[in-house]
Amino acid sequence: MSYRSDEEKIYFGSDLNKFISENCSKEMTAINIDLLLYKRSKKHIRIIESKHENEKIPYSQKEVLDILSTAIFKDHKFEVFIAMGDPPDYDNVKIINLINGKTYQIKHKQYFIDWLEFKKELER
Repeated sequence: MSYRSDEEKIYFGSDLNKFISENCSKEMTAINIDLLLYKRSKKHIRIIESKHENEKIPYSQKEVLDILSTAIFKDHKFEVFIAMGDPPDYDNVKIINLINGKTYQIKHKQYFIDWLEFKKELER
């Protein structure tokens, strides 16, 4: 038996998120971040919040991502993005860089994969 119903599995990203929602103060925000990528050889850290093409980002989640985008790492490149696209191919993805405010459109699945793997940058 699961701690979360099917609907709750969609709403709460983890069992711990449900527990926090039910038992902890509402004066804080608990969010799941979809990806934290780290390319050791390049000393590059990338946070990505994924949304479907027309999905809205909650204010509290955007607020926390904006705060994270101001972090400074002395010896590592650090980036925070919102990536909006749809599975299964992600062949049309809008990417918002929360550090510099720029928006990018990736229209090829392979370019998106290369970017995720730190092989390509959004700026050319």
